[in-house]
Parts: sequence; C-alpha cells; structure tokens
Amino acid sequence: MRTNFNNQAHGKESALSNMSPADLAFKAKVVALILSRETEEALELLSRYYGVEKPKLRVGMPKRYSKNPACYVGKKRTIHVSRRKILWNPHVLIHEFYHHLRNVTDAQGGIEKYAKRFAENYLQAYRKKATHET
Repeated sequence: MRTNFNNQAHGKESALSNMSPADLAFKAKVVALILSRETEEALELLSRYYGVEKPKLRVGMPKRYSKNPACYVGKKRTIHVSRRKILWNPHVLIHEFYHHLRNVTDAQGGIEKYAKRFAENYLQAYRKKATHET
C-alpha cells in the first residue's frame, strides 16, 4: 500500500517539480477521467494505486450533511454527493477520496486542509500536463 498520500497532503510533496513523470501522468489521468464522467473508473484507479478498497459512491446526502456538496461516511465507506453533476467535479471527488484513504488506513483524522491540498495536488498535475501537451 502506498502511504505517500500523507506527504502530498501535508505539502511535503506538493511541489510539482518533485513529482515523477509517472506520478504526474497518473494524477492527470485521474482528473481527466472524472472530467470525462468516468468517476467510477477514476475511483478504481485511485483505489488500486493506494492499495485500498474502492469507496461506494451515492447521489444523495445523509441528513446531517445536507448543506454540503459532498461528504464521506466512514462507517459505510461511501462518498455521498448532493447532486449528480458533483460526480464530475475532480476537486470534490478527490477531496472525499482522501477522507476514504484516511479512514481505511486508520490514519488519525481527515483534516480538511490536508484533503484540500491532496485534491489540489491532482488538479495541479492535470493543469501542468495539459499545458505541456498544447
């Protein structure tokens, strides 16, 4: 199982210059899959990469989270989204996947700022790859 997700989220590996070409390509692919409405495939890819089971994905929020665009429910290992179009938002999906990683690896807490950084790292890789291909 890969554990470098903690380093990415805590800023120790967030600089794209430190990212290997393979990691850059992988992260860009995950974002591209989500943008292409292939969210299940993106979650499968992420789960295999980090060596964890794939989280379930549901449209509809638990009552106590109804004002959020998405949430992760650890007991059910499920990412919930408020609306179908959120399924194609890479920042939200990767952010919630970070919470899943923290949950299934027994890491302490799923601090929001780290989930945000984790997702931003993927988006930066996507933008860098897209910029270099045009």
